[in-house]
Amino acid sequence: MRTSWLLPALFLAGCTLPNSGSLALLPDGTAVSQIDLSRLPGWSSGNQAEALATFVRSCHAINRMPADQSLGGAGVLAEQAGQAGLWQNSCNAAEDVTPADEAAAQTFFQTYFTAYRVDGAALITGYFEPEYPGSENAAHGYTVPLYSYPAVPELANLPRAAIDNGALYRKVPVTAYLHSPVDAFMLQIQGAGIIRLPDGKTLRVGFDGQNGQPYTPIGRILVQDGDLAANDVSFQSISAWLKAHPDQAQAIMEQNPRYVYLKPLGGLGADEGAPGALGVSLTAGRSLAVDRAVIPLGMPVYITTTDPLTHAPLNRLTITQDTGGGIHGVAAADLYFGSGPDAEATAGSMQQTGDLYLLLPRQAPSA
Repeated sequence: MRTSWLLPALFLAGCTLPNSGSLALLPDGTAVSQIDLSRLPGWSSGNQAEALATFVRSCHAINRMPADQSLGGAGVLAEQAGQAGLWQNSCNAAEDVTPADEAAAQTFFQTYFTAYRVDGAALITGYFEPEYPGSENAAHGYTVPLYSYPAVPELANLPRAAIDNGALYRKVPVTAYLHSPVDAFMLQIQGAGIIRLPDGKTLRVGFDGQNGQPYTPIGRILVQDGDLAANDVSFQSISAWLKAHPDQAQAIMEQNPRYVYLKPLGGLGADEGAPGALGVSLTAGRSLAVDRAVIPLGMPVYITTTDPLTHAPLNRLTITQDTGGGIHGVAAADLYFGSGPDAEATAGSMQQTGDLYLLLPRQAPSA
């Protein structure tokens, strides 16, 4: 999954992807090959109308941007899809498609996009919005703060260990308080969540920035130390181990110096996810987090993998609307599953291999 960033001379001079089934190299050396959308596994039964609705929400954000605003990407992905203006043609056409018309949605994607399969197996993980009991104010049983982003730069970049030891105490607004430091850590890993308040109401919280420190996955550390088996690393197993070993948990968590700040989120419907990196509310099963340094935001990406619980095929057209600190390279993606027990069960266990197909916009629709 992690590749060295080699820049072939071909890409230093700029290029376009071939209009054939031949292979082309991305800047990191990864090959991609063109494939007809209609040949993708599960394409004809994949509810592309739902994917189109998610794409249109992205377009609403992209259309408000200056034409030259960067959406990310590298090499040819940046050239053909890395600026807001490059999406104008497909976004305008998407607005004209009748909502919920499956045949029209399939025709739209097949007309306005060209698909390229990323060579080799991709790692497809999952994330969700966990739900924990908490309080908006410090109270008995709720003493672990979730900080909002500090206004003072020298405070914003402190490592996790310093924050855990009170470096931000009374210096930075607190969004909410939780009971367990493990819950606070796991909520930060997901980047958003739901807090059940003592009065029965809920508080949605979401990403408010991070401290700029490197991200270290502690699941890897627990495997290296022999605390978890390599085939038993999940949201659930990590959380359970940390809570079962309170004398070791803080030291383990602080080996990941990345700290995620969280803010209250208002105005979201029950079926809307927290806003992702593109600034639009995430859609369960359709929003994808990627490495923005390689894959632009706003791009449709078709994934083929298996459900970790049922082992049934999971083939889905998604839209890149988010990023993640643990996602690196073109052959990695994190699928958003929403909130609730089912989302936790699936996303928490999602560590699947699969295939990624990148859909690049055509500047003129195919005949």
